[in-house]
Amino acid sequence: MSLRPPIRSSIRFKLTLWFALTLAILMLSSETFWDRHLATILEGNTDSRLARTGDILDDLIYNEADDAPRGEETQCRELRNFVYRHNWGVAIQQRNPRGEVTCFTENLGELRFPLNRSALRHLSQGGAYFETFTSETGERYRVMTRPRYDNARRVDVLQVGENLEANDTALALLLWKRIIYTPLLIILLSGCGWFLAGRALSPLQQITDAIRKITAENLNLRLPVDKKRNELTDLSISFNETLERLANSFSRIKQFTGDASHELRTPLAILKGETEVSLRWSRGEEELRQTLISNLEEIERMERITEGLLQLAKSESGEFHLNLSSFSLNDLLQDLYIHSKTLGEAKKIETILQMQVDHEVFIRADQMHLHRALLNFVTNAVKYTPEGGEITLTLALNAANEAQIHVRDTGMGIPAEHLPHIFERFYRVDEARNRNIGGTGLGLSIVKAIISAHQGRIRVFSTPGQGSEFIIDLPLDPTLLPDPPTATPS
Repeated sequence: MSLRPPIRSSIRFKLTLWFALTLAILMLSSETFWDRHLATILEGNTDSRLARTGDILDDLIYNEADDAPRGEETQCRELRNFVYRHNWGVAIQQRNPRGEVTCFTENLGELRFPLNRSALRHLSQGGAYFETFTSETGERYRVMTRPRYDNARRVDVLQVGENLEANDTALALLLWKRIIYTPLLIILLSGCGWFLAGRALSPLQQITDAIRKITAENLNLRLPVDKKRNELTDLSISFNETLERLANSFSRIKQFTGDASHELRTPLAILKGETEVSLRWSRGEEELRQTLISNLEEIERMERITEGLLQLAKSESGEFHLNLSSFSLNDLLQDLYIHSKTLGEAKKIETILQMQVDHEVFIRADQMHLHRALLNFVTNAVKYTPEGGEITLTLALNAANEAQIHVRDTGMGIPAEHLPHIFERFYRVDEARNRNIGGTGLGLSIVKAIISAHQGRIRVFSTPGQGSEFIIDLPLDPTLLPDPPTATPS
């Protein structure tokens, strides 16, 4: 089944459609503007020709020096002959001061130019008046009406007109060409737009095809990233980063499931085996009691594992609740010192407490969780330090003015290849030894989650056969920082 969208709902179709509509609107608007502009230019040119014709007639006919007076008929005949000789395409009509037509050229035929109120008003002001006149036969004329003076006295009215058929024909021809070619041009450019939209969206289709190939089984696949930086490149990079986080999450889930299954399988197998043996072979009361005690130890071990897993799950999901309060790290180190001496007494381990500060160091943290995390370091130090060894607890301030706690022992140490992994859940440097002393493999993972929840950091240095040192940096309580020393007056 094809997953491609229908053409009408595709981005490519919508882009092309919007491009075609925008192009059509722009072309129609542009053509309308230029049509009107061209009509205005043609009309202006016609008016200029009419005005020049009037000026020529005034200079060559009406103002011609002649001692003998000429009558209206003679003047009219001369006017017609003059227009005929010059082969002008204009029609001329003359009126007397009363508005009566006294002369006109033969190309007017039965047509007469009108003299309306607007023309009379302009004549009274001594100016020329231009208008477009449509005859009864539908022909359009552009007519100029202007007065003619003799010794500053208006003697008649001159009207010069030109048939607008040539202008209308040119505009009509342009309109028909536009009607024919504009749709063809829009279709052609829309085709180009469809092609360009396809080219522009082809990387997006490639990304879509690549995404469809990615499943839970092959999260290692990545989208191709173009060397030229653009929006789609940013999309590919962001999606690849999301895939990386998703792959890491899947990996952690698989590891978590496998490790939890492995860790719980061992105590369950012990419980099952001992119970089956007890049921198969009749034993005395004391042997059954020892079996129940062993079963209880395995149940408690599974309880610690599930409790640790629950705490880690809450930490990773952001549900790790902290009951914050301000307290003294000096007092906390004193308490850990007492615990360490008590735990190490059986193995004759000496515990040393070093306070490399000259004042109380306060932090704002969850005292119970932080005590548990630091006690884990102390407990591990006691477990892995041989009889007669030494544990040192140190409180200091680092260069960034943060609280710094050191837990150093003279135990068996940790090989360098194991150091990057000791905070991973269920990771053990010595599988058999860790299980024999009751470890679940979750202690340091929980410790790291607690320290990280307090915006702290953990570092570890170790030398096999010489011991290990864990360094914990924690921010101080800003509300309880010590006052800076004041200068003593000299």
